[in-house]
Amino acid sequence: MKQKFILFLTLLLSGRAMTLAFITRAGGLNPGDPPAAWLMPLVGDAVVGLTGLLLLFLMIRKTGLWVWTAVIVWNSVAIWDALSAFIIHTTNPWPEFFMIRLFGSAMFFAAAGIHLIIIFLASQPDVKMQFLKRLDSQVA
Repeated sequence: MKQKFILFLTLLLSGRAMTLAFITRAGGLNPGDPPAAWLMPLVGDAVVGLTGLLLLFLMIRKTGLWVWTAVIVWNSVAIWDALSAFIIHTTNPWPEFFMIRLFGSAMFFAAAGIHLIIIFLASQPDVKMQFLKRLDSQVA
C-alpha cells in the first residue's frame, strides 16, 4: 500500500514538467511572461518532472537498492529545487503564474512536503525491504 502511495505521489509530482511550456518565455516582455530569474527554477522543475516519469518506470519495472536510492536522491534534489524556487519567488515574484494564483507561496512548501513524505515512506523498513526482497526473489 505504501509503495502504491509513493507511485501516486511521484506521478502527481511529475506534473512539475509542465514548466516546459514557460521556459522559452522566461525574461520575455509580454504580459504574464516569467521574469528572467525564473529560468533556472523552470528548468529545475522540468527536469524533476521528466525524471519523475523515469523514476516511476524504474519503481514499477526494476528492483534493488539502486532503485530505492534513486527514489531518495530524486526527492532530495526536488526538495532543494522547490525551496530554491521559493527564494527566487520572494526576490522576483511571478504573480501571473496560475499555480501561484491558486496556491500562493504555499505551493513551494506543498511540493517540498510531498517529496518529504515520499522520503519518509521509502525509508520505512517494510518499504525498503520490498525493494530488496523483490531482488532476492528474482535471483533465486
